[in-house]
Amino acid sequence: MSVIGTLNLRDWDEGCMRTLGAEISTYDVDGETRGIYATEVPGIDSGFAELDQKIPCQFQDPEDVYQPYRLPCFQFRRNDMSPAFERHPWYHWAARGPAKDASEVIVNGVKGYTAYENQWRATQFDISYELMVLARRQQEHMLMLHYALRHFLPPWFIFKVVDSFGELRQYDAGEMSVSNTSELADIADRTVSSSISFLVRGEIDLHDDVVTPAVLSRNFTYSVFKPVERRV
Repeated sequence: MSVIGTLNLRDWDEGCMRTLGAEISTYDVDGETRGIYATEVPGIDSGFAELDQKIPCQFQDPEDVYQPYRLPCFQFRRNDMSPAFERHPWYHWAARGPAKDASEVIVNGVKGYTAYENQWRATQFDISYELMVLARRQQEHMLMLHYALRHFLPPWFIFKVVDSFGELRQYDAGEMSVSNTSELADIADRTVSSSISFLVRGEIDLHDDVVTPAVLSRNFTYSVFKPVERRV
């Protein structure tokens, strides 16, 4: 287990939904109950009665497709990732606490433990995402775009992510831009859409935790560090 909560790549992807204000909704497919992220946009009835008229939110190429490309919807896509070395506090532990199987000891009146678990700091990353706002009608598209901009507020906004301990964290995000990506070649099948691109200044835990023995006397000999399985 880790001393403090950790973050993996999936946590950041889910953070996109959380920042947009989407929550899990359930629907039935062939007698099986499934879940999908959805959000309510004021002024729009999505036409999805099974989602209480909410608008579905998903990643491109999802593992479990809601239905083939039904509009309106929000779609996210993760683009580039690059280590942000200028933000990384190198060679430093993030936290230290008693190891899982450590025993409590008292040496010279000071209480401690026979072993401690050390957790290395998460590696800083800049993660770029793209949000596609997709609709059939221009009025729906405008309301959805306005809703998205209220959550991904230019030029900077707070990105919300939950770590492995269930704690809500907030990170800086910004450098946001909006592009028109509408396809109007055939009016019958047209898609009115916009793309919102933004950068998240995040971090990802990549290193295993390390257990080290405590010094109990002057003649104590250190043993080799051993990695422990991280709690995810």
